[in-house]
Amino acid sequence: MADTLRLCLFDTLPSREPPFRGPFEQLKNALILGDFSQWDELREWLKHGSVDLVAVNLDGDTRAGLETVERITQLAPKCGILGLSSSRDPGSIIAAMRAGCSQFVCWPVDQADLEQAVERIRATRMSMHLGSKRFCVIGSSGGAGATTVACNLAMELGHLTDRRAGLVDLNLEFGDVACAFDCTPKFSVADVCREGVDLDRLLLSKAMHELPCNVSILARPDRIEDARAVTPEGVEQVLKALADMFPYIVVDLPRAYSFLSAAALRDAERVIVVTQLGVPFIRNATRIYECLLQMNTEEERIEIVLNRCKASFERITPEEVEAHFGRPIFATIPNDYRRVQSSLDFGHPIVADAPASPARVAIQEMARRLTSDNAEEPNARPAGARPGLWGKLWKRSPAPAKA
Repeated sequence: MADTLRLCLFDTLPSREPPFRGPFEQLKNALILGDFSQWDELREWLKHGSVDLVAVNLDGDTRAGLETVERITQLAPKCGILGLSSSRDPGSIIAAMRAGCSQFVCWPVDQADLEQAVERIRATRMSMHLGSKRFCVIGSSGGAGATTVACNLAMELGHLTDRRAGLVDLNLEFGDVACAFDCTPKFSVADVCREGVDLDRLLLSKAMHELPCNVSILARPDRIEDARAVTPEGVEQVLKALADMFPYIVVDLPRAYSFLSAAALRDAERVIVVTQLGVPFIRNATRIYECLLQMNTEEERIEIVLNRCKASFERITPEEVEAHFGRPIFATIPNDYRRVQSSLDFGHPIVADAPASPARVAIQEMARRLTSDNAEEPNARPAGARPGLWGKLWKRSPAPAKA
């Protein structure tokens, strides 16, 4: 299956024959996002949408057309630009290329010439996606904050890379990803992962719900019974297809281990276990950790994230957790209950209402580490750490009763 290109068409001429849109409608595996005649309209799509290619009509006011190409290059340097003009003068073609056009096609369009130009741009886009990485997020218990971490991590990845991040909700019965962004997607995992679906990039592109914060969601089904239609083969096929569309994919996994979870975990770059500093949370995190190892997940790919730290009720320290797991904690997210809960209630990412929130800053740092090849820390037992967290927990005397 070829990679689907997302196209925007920019044409300042009010009318032309044949229509400017016509040749692009005949392209295979191409999705036309919209037709634009004003820069301000196109600019909003380039800022908030995942656009692979902009086709610019250079006829009419040639100077204005070249300025538009230069603006696209400055705003979205990774976006391909296709210039079209009825002028066959070599100087015009050179000027278009110097302005930033990736390819040039003469008007009226020869369909074969257009397809070859688009394929050259498509090949460039596919090479950019070869390094796509998948991060699976699992909560140790209900309320651990895994979905909050997954949603905000996807948004931070999109912000840092200036590329859309994919976010998949595989908690098929009770997932909250769409709720966290206060959106109602038209399609779900069940629509593309069920048996008998002939998946292609165009279908998957339509199933993704695009948000203005550089995140595209594949939501869980509305009806609980539709979760039964999702197959492991479908999940694996969709995740592989998403790797051609997004440089980073975050998967919010349920705390139930099945063939569906195994399909998501198989090629994951990192498996992030989100837990809190409480005995029930750490107990379940330990069970998840051991289960992941039994599922042949490499130990160095498993990361422990402590959420809501520095709460008043904590009786366990991060150092004790590191000693227990025999590895450094990947990230520690401070407790910022009021701001985080507010973001959940209103369906906003944390950064939208509280960009300086300590929780948001910690998740942003997680994203930086995950996108940096040199930011990994060795997964060795911390120096001076001693195992035996459970023994210490059980021997601790209870807190004195309040009068």
